[in-house]
Amino acid sequence: MKNFYIFDMDGTLATSMKLWREECAKIDMSDENAWESVFQRMKKHYAEEIELKSGALGFIRKAKERGVKMCIASATRRDIAEPFLEKSGLLDYIEFYIDCIEIGAYKDKPDVFLLAAKRLGADISECVVFEDTPQAAATAKDAGFYVVGVYDSITVNDGNIKPFVDDYVEDWREFEIKV
Repeated sequence: MKNFYIFDMDGTLATSMKLWREECAKIDMSDENAWESVFQRMKKHYAEEIELKSGALGFIRKAKERGVKMCIASATRRDIAEPFLEKSGLLDYIEFYIDCIEIGAYKDKPDVFLLAAKRLGADISECVVFEDTPQAAATAKDAGFYVVGVYDSITVNDGNIKPFVDDYVEDWREFEIKV
């Protein structure tokens, strides 16, 4: 059994992708000042609207009971996600949270996954990466991770994730990990 889990947050654990897409559609994506307003609105959404996906906390709780060490490796800055992390109870189960901004590379490069494994004290072969987007799943898979794709009603339209994953979660309430 693999004893180290690396979770993406948005679309994987959190019901946030629709709001991210709506907020980003309102701005000129090359305008840094506009991004700050998006970040502030998203922080409010995380505090007030965004929830854990059904069954996600139960899955994480069971993993913790089995001694699995877990972290979140997200593209979302921690300061923006903090209200969600606190209200959801995830901080009680994860070892740490790292984000792509903190390390200076997005998920088209494996850096965030590699650093997460290192900080967990694990070899890549001992880790499972949970992702909802094809690009991030492919990046993790190409780096040698066991990858579990997670269904999200928004990112499912980004392309077929299944060629890049070893297993797939339709619904956290029904998922049993095979490794």
